[in-house]
Amino acid sequence: MSPRQPSQTFSLFLPVLLCIVLMAGCNLPAKITPTVTLLPSYTPQLLQDTPTTLLPTLTAQPTATPLPAPLNIVFTTGTTEAIQPGTFQLGQNQSYSLSAGQNQPMILILDSPNNDLYLAVTEPNGNKLLDPANRWNRWQWLLPKTEVYTIQVFGGASTENYTLTVRVVQLVNFTSGLSSTTLNGTTVNGYVFSYAVYCNAGQTMTTTLNVPSSTAYLDVFGLATGPLLSPSAKANTWSGILPSTQDYVIEVFPNNGQAVNYSLTVSCH
Repeated sequence: MSPRQPSQTFSLFLPVLLCIVLMAGCNLPAKITPTVTLLPSYTPQLLQDTPTTLLPTLTAQPTATPLPAPLNIVFTTGTTEAIQPGTFQLGQNQSYSLSAGQNQPMILILDSPNNDLYLAVTEPNGNKLLDPANRWNRWQWLLPKTEVYTIQVFGGASTENYTLTVRVVQLVNFTSGLSSTTLNGTTVNGYVFSYAVYCNAGQTMTTTLNVPSSTAYLDVFGLATGPLLSPSAKANTWSGILPSTQDYVIEVFPNNGQAVNYSLTVSCH
């Protein structure tokens, strides 16, 4: 047998190679086309560096009602009493200033038709000698210092007239070794004149006015304990045992507001 020729061998190999390639192609995965999702275009924004101004919220404040200026109380020369008339509107109040000495008794009397006005008394440092919460319309006390005191009058529930009577009492001291004194005076302009004498509990006080009771009469009371002789009795003499150690006030009341010259004798023994 003659040997196989190379051309014949290649001719046989080529169909076989094509079959292998075709068969291999059948097992390859199909080509995947990726899905592309288009995002919306983004345009960068420039931040504005402009501050925001916040306006404060304003709360309306009530308008304060100015208080009336204090009125000065001035005593007529030769008197211990001043009378201040006035008129109040609803809820109003009025202040008065008064200079007085240490240990002088002060007496305040506030009269009004409805009897609903009331008082307050304060020192310059704000200390209350009479608290308005008490709602008193009469007050008497020994002043702690020589200074200017403020007296306030507070209004009531309606408009009304009032009269404020202020008495700053003259102090009387017995001459050393004596237990009595005689005081001469005049009820200037018909004002009441007031004296204060310091006496001890258990002592007997005697007061005598040398004018007829139809002309002038007496009022006697303890500054802390109250009446011993009422002016309504219209008496020109009084004597009695004193209930406690304190200042006793003797007042000369002129009848019908007369200017009366008088002589007053006071004794404590």
